This record gives sequence, C-alpha cells and structure tokens, in this order.
Amino acid sequence: MRAIATVIALLSVLAASTVRAEEADPAEASAETRYVELKPTFVTNFGPTTTPRLMYIKTDVALRVFGSEGEKAAEHHLPALRNALVLLLSKQSESAVITGEAREYVREQALAELQEILVAEEGEALIEDLLFTNFIVQR
Repeated sequence: MRAIATVIALLSVLAASTVRAEEADPAEASAETRYVELKPTFVTNFGPTTTPRLMYIKTDVALRVFGSEGEKAAEHHLPALRNALVLLLSKQSESAVITGEAREYVREQALAELQEILVAEEGEALIEDLLFTNFIVQR
C-alpha cells in the first residue's frame, strides 16, 4: 500500500513540474501583455491660436503592447509615435479635452494613429491599447 502511495505522490510531483515547465515556455512568455511608458511627459499647447491666452495639456501615456515584439517595436518607433501624439493633442479644441467622454474619444483617435504607424512600419499594429495615466488641462 505504501508503494502505491509513493508512486501516486511521485506522479503528482511530475505532473505539477510538467505544468510549470509548460507555463514557462519562452514562446508563451513573449506573448504576454506588456506596458511601454512614453517618457518624458507630454506637454503641449492646444486650441485656437487666435486668442492671446495659451492653453496646455500635460499628459503621461502608456501603451499596452503584445509581447516583447510589440515592446521592441514601440521603443524603436518612439520618435514617430511621440510626434503623432503631440500633433494630435495640439490640434484639439477645448471642448475635446475637458470631459472624460471627450478624452476617451481623443484616446481612441491616438490609439488608431499609433496603430497605423506600426502597421506601416512593422506590418502589424502590435499596440493593444493606449492609456492616459495622467491628464491635466490648463485653460
């Protein structure tokens, strides 16, 4: 009876170690979601330039990417991605950035633009989402 219990215990340990080995598969590890913070913080003026008063947006942005390939692509194309975001933010109207709903629309536009850049450069979007981790408007 003891021998059967020992065999069952060994089989359980083997099964558990096999599951852990499969979980640590490098191909699966590269497919994990990662976050790339776009540093430094974005600070840009926005709105009409016909008034003497300047308005500013200060925001921190993080990209949720797919695996190490997405992380490397986002870091490699960082200048183009930052440029697109600065241009998009600077052309916003005051009404486009003062409410949460409006900011969500800006976020969706930004995500689409950055995905287009990576599709053009890498052949696939690789960016799953764009997150504003901080968003301050000075009017």
